[in-house]
Formats: sequence, structure tokens, C-alpha cells
Amino acid sequence: MTATAHLGLPLIEAAQAQKHVTHNEALRILDAAIQIAVADRSRTTPPAAPAEGERHIVAAGAAGAWNGQAQAIATWQDGAWAFLAPKQGWCVWSVADDVLLVFDGARWRDLRDLRVSLDNAARLGVNTTAAAPNLLSVKSNAALFAAIDPADGGSGDVRVQLAKSGAGNTASVVFSDAYSGRAEFGLTGSDAFKLKVSADGANWVEALTIDPAGGGCALPRGLALTGVAAPPQLTADQNDYAPAGLGAAAVLQLWSDAARSLTGLAGGAEGRIVCVVNVGSQPLTLASDSAASAAANRFSLGGDVAISARQAALLRYDAAAARWFLIAGGVDRGAWTPYTPTVTPGGGSFGAVTATGAYKRIGKTVFLRVSIAVANIGSAVSYFYVTLPPGMTPAGHCILAANNLSTNVLMVASAAAGAGIIVFTRFDNLSIGVTSGQTVGATGSIELA
Repeated sequence: MTATAHLGLPLIEAAQAQKHVTHNEALRILDAAIQIAVADRSRTTPPAAPAEGERHIVAAGAAGAWNGQAQAIATWQDGAWAFLAPKQGWCVWSVADDVLLVFDGARWRDLRDLRVSLDNAARLGVNTTAAAPNLLSVKSNAALFAAIDPADGGSGDVRVQLAKSGAGNTASVVFSDAYSGRAEFGLTGSDAFKLKVSADGANWVEALTIDPAGGGCALPRGLALTGVAAPPQLTADQNDYAPAGLGAAAVLQLWSDAARSLTGLAGGAEGRIVCVVNVGSQPLTLASDSAASAAANRFSLGGDVAISARQAALLRYDAAAARWFLIAGGVDRGAWTPYTPTVTPGGGSFGAVTATGAYKRIGKTVFLRVSIAVANIGSAVSYFYVTLPPGMTPAGHCILAANNLSTNVLMVASAAAGAGIIVFTRFDNLSIGVTSGQTVGATGSIELA
């Protein structure tokens, strides 16, 4: 008996007896194969009580009545299983998978696994309806673009390109709140990269512009250094300084009880910028290349940098040099200028007094270091004057700190004193003083008139 080429429908032969049998067989095949839907494609054994006309794709490794029928379409007809051998291009709908399957000549393939071309499609909407001007519309909680690995014939790279038609047009990405723009970056109206923001979707402010020729970055609006570390008052010089909060700060606010120095700052990383602000009334000195701190925490400033009261210094860390460098601020990098102060008795009783000193003058601020050697001291209240460097007159009271004393003593400079710094060397009722043969050191700053 002959059959048709595609569906294998039996043909009625000439002078054939019982032609109705052949005709009915052909109708059964048509009923099983046309507009076909199968219950599933994963069974290896027939269902126990199939309904008339029930169809399945026989999975590999099938047994029982389905043995040897892998990939065939099994259909229950007249109390028995009939099998249709699929041909390349047959399509079936799998109810269990909720997907259309296509037979490629060897196996049934999920339509989603096929290489489908959508060239010149008018529009495409994923989980939504696409309409002009959004010819591609996607409604999803996430989107993924993954590179094709070299092993699969790709480069391993992934790049999304937005191409505009001319220099005056726009190629950008817009971020919206309920479809009202709030931020945009890209080539907006020119070939310069720009970042702009909006509070209402109508009025836009440019926050950043990068020149395409030289790469220069312009900030049309203000730049804020946020993240402030404000540790407690410094009461001593600091080595490898690492106050709480420094790691997350761009601004380090410091204040001290007297003139203090920092020999190193922890937390350095390539390119990190920290603004050190002196919010107190005493000078702070960044000691350059001081061995008191670990090498990776040191400052490399070409000389000590003093930060006056209410002044700041901007530092940048260079990982290659493992040092903090000065970008801006501070008040001085130069060496100290030595001078010999004149010591004048003010009251009390003491023997020979000699003094040495050094200073830095920055504008109307003088930074002093004075060392005073006292031969012997009497029992009464004793003090003396130490002159300032030549040609310098204090504008008012200025505070300095002394060391080597039994208690921290403040020395006050006053324009009214005429001779310079007033140094109290003994004050019996407070048990403050120095003993014979001791050297008193003083450091601090003086504001000039």
C-alpha cells in the first residue's frame, strides 16, 4: 500500500476492497497530526488509563508499549497506541511545558532554543506593548547582557552602544521617577560627556562635563567633601595618627590644647584625598618625612608644613611613593630661622639666664621655638621677659605652651609688656616652677600687629 510523502497517509489503491478501511486510517492520521498538541514530552512509560485521542512525545529510554519509539508521537486510538514518526519541521504544542516544539530531524527543540531572526521587525515589546517612539519596550525587574565566552566563539567582551546621528543630537541614559526624569548622563546636545540632574523633570542642572578632546573634567556646580572625622582635642604630638572615623572621611577636623605636630597619617590609598582642617586656636604642624611614624604613613612635603588656626591643608596619597603629598593649603614649608632672644628680669630672684630661639613668619603669624636655660631660682615668684624676633610687635595676647615644668605652664605675650614674652618661672602657691639648672622650652604662635 502506498502513502503520502509528508504525513504518510495511506492511499486507496485501484480496485481495492474495503476502501473505507484505508480512508478511515488516513482520517485518523490527519486527526492525530494536524493542529497537534501533546500532553507532555518527558514520559518513558504510557499512562495507565489514556483517553481516546490522547497524545504524548515519547521520551528517550521508553519501555513497555512505547519501547523503541523515542521522539515519536504516541496517540491512543481504538484502545491501542499508534505512533507517528515526526519529520523535520513538524511543530507541536506541549501543554505541560507551555511552549511550542519543533522537530529538527533528530530531536524536539524548544522554540526558545532556536536561532530566530527578527530582522526589520516593526517593533518589539517584552511583557508590554511597544509603540512609537519606543519601538523596543521591555517591562522587567531586571535586564542582563552577558558576553559570549571565547570558548563559544565570542570575544568575552560585552558593550552597549548608543549612536546618535550628529554632534548636536543626544545619546544618553535617563533615570526617571514615574517617567519624570531625575538624572541623565551621556552625550547630551554635544560630543562632551555630561551628567545632569533634575528635581522636577523639567529644569535640569549640569553637574559634570568632560571635554572629549583633552579629557578635562569641569564641575559647573559646587563640590562637597562629605564625611567628617572630628576626633577629641589633641593633647600631645601624634605619630601614625589613626582616629576613629578616618577611614570613611574626606575631612579631618583637628584642634589642640597647644602647638602640636603630626608625623604621619594612617589610611593612605592610591589617590585618596583628605582635607586636614585646624578648627582650633593653636597651630598644627605636619612634620615632613619624620621617622617617628611608619614609612607608609609619613608626609613628604619638602619641609614641615604648619596649619594655622582656622586654616586647612589638602593632602593626596601616592601609593607608589607610599607618602602623603600636599596639594594645597598649609602655611609654610621652609626652614626655621634662628634668632637669639634677649632675656630681661621681670621680678623675683634668679641667676644667669640664657635663651636660644627660632621662628617662622607667615603673613602676620609668627611660629616660635624658644629654649631658656636658668642657672638658679629664688623662692619668690619669679618671671622674666624674652624678646620676639626683630621688628615684630604682638597685636594682643598670644598663648604659648611650656614643657619641662612640673605642671604645664602658659606663657603670655602682650603688646603692653613691651619686651616680648612674659615667662612665669615660679608660682609657689600653685606649686608650679622650675628648679635651678633646668631648661624651659616654649612653642607657640603670635599674631602680629
